[in-house]
Amino acid sequence: MNKFLFFILVITAFVSCDGRERAYMTNEAILKEDNLFKTFSEELHFIPERPVVIETDTILSTGFEIKINYHSTEHNPIILSKKNKSDSITYSHYKNFEANIDFSKNSSLITAFVLNKTHFNQFESPAFWNNAIMQYVWINHEASDENRVQLHTAFKIPETEIYKDFILSIFADGTTEIKEYQITPKTI
Repeated sequence: MNKFLFFILVITAFVSCDGRERAYMTNEAILKEDNLFKTFSEELHFIPERPVVIETDTILSTGFEIKINYHSTEHNPIILSKKNKSDSITYSHYKNFEANIDFSKNSSLITAFVLNKTHFNQFESPAFWNNAIMQYVWINHEASDENRVQLHTAFKIPETEIYKDFILSIFADGTTEIKEYQITPKTI
């Protein structure tokens, strides 16, 4: 008899745990009650979503050859967060970029290096470099001559209008000179 009563009590306990008190609650309220709302309301965005690789192989009439492998990196992304109207948080992970550069003249390698924001630390505060990503690297054919090749690059803080432009001059002996490019408005 005791076993029968115990069995009835166990069945009654399981039947009464059917979640009727939550039937009229919203999903949001249930998640808040269980302290899971923050986990389910976060949005993650990765920019760019997939790895990016842009390869440029340029031979100039002066005999210079420049190979640029511009690519996204997975380390040290810039993470920005925004709180939405519904108290959910959106995290945007902006991937950093760098460029592998091989510089040759008449098929003889002069220098090879990785161009990233560590080369430019002297031009701006650490706060800028902790939040900036490389935008592009391109060859300025018009400014290049038989003694040097000129590259341009820029760094920008995502979701702002704050950026810095730079000019890299790579000389025939392999030395590199970096200058900040100041854009001045032209008045007519």
